[in-house]
Amino acid sequence: MKRVLRVSVSFLLVLVLGGLFSRSVFVVRGTDDAVSSVGEADAAVRGAFNATLNAEKAAANVSGLILRLNEAGGLLDEAEVALANGNSTEASSKAGQCIGIAESVKSDADALKASALDQARTVFWTYLTFSVVSSAAFVVALALVWRRFKRGNIRKVLGMRPEVAVDEA
Repeated sequence: MKRVLRVSVSFLLVLVLGGLFSRSVFVVRGTDDAVSSVGEADAAVRGAFNATLNAEKAAANVSGLILRLNEAGGLLDEAEVALANGNSTEASSKAGQCIGIAESVKSDADALKASALDQARTVFWTYLTFSVVSSAAFVVALALVWRRFKRGNIRKVLGMRPEVAVDEA
């Protein structure tokens, strides 16, 4: 009995010291890992949803992103069901697929938002430039018309002859 205890303690001591001084990490995958994977997938879907919502607020066409976001939500539901049934391997797998799709949707939504904002900025500057040029052209045309009528009116006034009114009383 002493020998078994001594061997067990020695084995655990070697294992602990080996773990402390080695560069590798021992990983035990299990239910806790599946729970954290499903939690990460949930956070990724929420982030993708928020990015898609922001892209839609920027007037981007997000219909394709909505379909992919629904696919990610379906995978998240499947992962949660698998986790509830105790199938941690399938839950981790579905959660990993969900994370991949959600991150792709998030990056595409950010790109669409940037593109929509750039297009809106271009349209704004185009309209502003057109408005300024049109206003300037209108003011110049108005000044030319006013000048012409002013000149004609001055000639008309200077060409008038004064009439002398005779008082017959």
